[in-house]
Amino acid sequence: MSKLWAMHGRICSKVGCAREAVATLTYDYGDQMAALGPLGAANDPHAHDLCSPHSERLSVPAGWLIVRHEALRT
Repeated sequence: MSKLWAMHGRICSKVGCAREAVATLTYDYGDQMAALGPLGAANDPHAHDLCSPHSERLSVPAGWLIVRHEALRT
């Protein structure tokens, strides 16, 4: 574990964003669905950690569905 991670936790996956991650985004390409939930317990290489502003502004392609965990609904 790096000292940066231990000091600051995980950061947002968006390029250029250094905010602390609060949610984890996963995709199911076959079902055209994006799932946004609380920050995952482990840093999964197939998931994307997002900060609060980026998780609130999340958009998906036309025809896709976003499933948001109840705790993240605003």
